[in-house]
Amino acid sequence: MEAKQKNRLLKILYILLIVAGCVLACGDIISNDYLKVAIVLVTICIGLFGIMKSLGSSSQENTNKEDI
Repeated sequence: MEAKQKNRLLKILYILLIVAGCVLACGDIISNDYLKVAIVLVTICIGLFGIMKSLGSSSQENTNKEDI
């Protein structure tokens, strides 16, 4: 049960990271365009990687439970 709760919390954090990357992309917080693109790409890539990783681990947990 705790693993499910932790997995859900990580998904929410990764989604918030993607939203923060989009806000940085659209806002005027960072004036340098090249720095803005680099920061936005890094945040979005980390967020997408984390979401894909958490979704993949949840499907593996379901297959392991079915085997038992």
